[in-house]
Amino acid sequence: MSKTTYPPTYNPHVVPSLVPKPWLRPPSTKVTLVNCKIIDVVKGKVLPELQTVKLEGGKIVSIIPSSEVEENDRNNIVDIDGHYLCPGLIDCHVHIIHTPGEPTIAQMRQVPRELAALRSTFVLRTMLTRGFTTVRDLGGANKLIANALEEGVISGPRLIQCGYVISQTGGHGDSLPSISGANEGCCGHVYSSGRTCDGVPGVLKAVREEIKAGADFIKLMIGGGVASPYDSIESIQFTPEEVRAATYTAWNSGRLTCTAHAYTPEAIRHAVDNGVKGIEHGNCLDEDTAKLLSEKGIWLTPTLATYGAFTRPPFDKVLPPSGMEKNKYVMTKGLESLKLAHEAGVQICFGTDLLNSMHALQTEEFSIRSIVLPSDVILRQATVNAAKMLGYEGQLGVVKADAIADLVVLSKNPLDDITILDRPEENLLAVIKEGRLVSGSLEGFPA
Repeated sequence: MSKTTYPPTYNPHVVPSLVPKPWLRPPSTKVTLVNCKIIDVVKGKVLPELQTVKLEGGKIVSIIPSSEVEENDRNNIVDIDGHYLCPGLIDCHVHIIHTPGEPTIAQMRQVPRELAALRSTFVLRTMLTRGFTTVRDLGGANKLIANALEEGVISGPRLIQCGYVISQTGGHGDSLPSISGANEGCCGHVYSSGRTCDGVPGVLKAVREEIKAGADFIKLMIGGGVASPYDSIESIQFTPEEVRAATYTAWNSGRLTCTAHAYTPEAIRHAVDNGVKGIEHGNCLDEDTAKLLSEKGIWLTPTLATYGAFTRPPFDKVLPPSGMEKNKYVMTKGLESLKLAHEAGVQICFGTDLLNSMHALQTEEFSIRSIVLPSDVILRQATVNAAKMLGYEGQLGVVKADAIADLVVLSKNPLDDITILDRPEENLLAVIKEGRLVSGSLEGFPA
């Protein structure tokens, strides 16, 4: 019998796992994609020749015509076979913890936070299968989920998040009853995407706490909303002093910007005049306000898919009757405002704002926007425009050397018809995130 020593020696098979974070993956390996039709989203055209794209360490190393590649200069060759290589898509307005599982918003608000976070992993994973490699969450997600995605603990898009949205009492983010007269937008361990605060000191504290928790930006509720029970669409929320307190504090705390939930010209101007750099929705935009956004370089993220979804079974029971009336109002004006903003030269991004099982309709936003905008314009909104707004200009939203290797392989050209992105089951062949194949199949692509 052999003598056992103490402490025993390690089994060599388990040694690689004896690190603080064993789930961290090494940088992605070298891959050479040949015979690619590369979509230049900036110029709105396909490069004239078939191209070879080399990936390594999560980046695009080089792009050269396939005819110029030497045979001995190819590693892990993957033949794209003349299909289209497009930047990974970016959705700039999602709510990942508004997950499937509950039929109405009222019931969704009773879900424990931990369960909502766990269910969000399903939402994130399925977004990847639609080609979205980056998403911007507008309320409820946090730095913990973003870090889990970055480290590979869970699968999904890159996550940019604002933590809790910030609302005045009785505003769009005040969706839960107060407790003993004090409501922080949450109720024990029950799910919420917002918090309330009032007065300059309250706003300062709320913004600073969200920044401390790791928010990438701050979201303020400046106007009324469809799903909230207490406010009208026309209401203007927070005082000028409160808004300035938020925008000033965010900027001084690390050059973070504030974006605002706002539908009407009055709410939009209230936000912009007091330092907000982005507008969410903007469905009731008028010509003068569109010019203001253009002149000041304010980002606009319309969200149209969600309003149409609320009118169709099985989602026509998600909102209460008062919410359905407000939904009808903003839906009828949304396309008109989108066209107006585009013609005024406003910087526009792609967003969806879907809830629960409606996440499955994420790509419908492409088809809806195509009613009033050309395909190349919409594709830029979901790629290069979005990347610029998020601070990833030149790194995301483009297929070029030194960019992050977030790519989708398509069987058809979205510049000819953007609605092909609304049929991913037919046209989306593969999704690559940071040089790794995360959805679909490409023969020869290393695991």
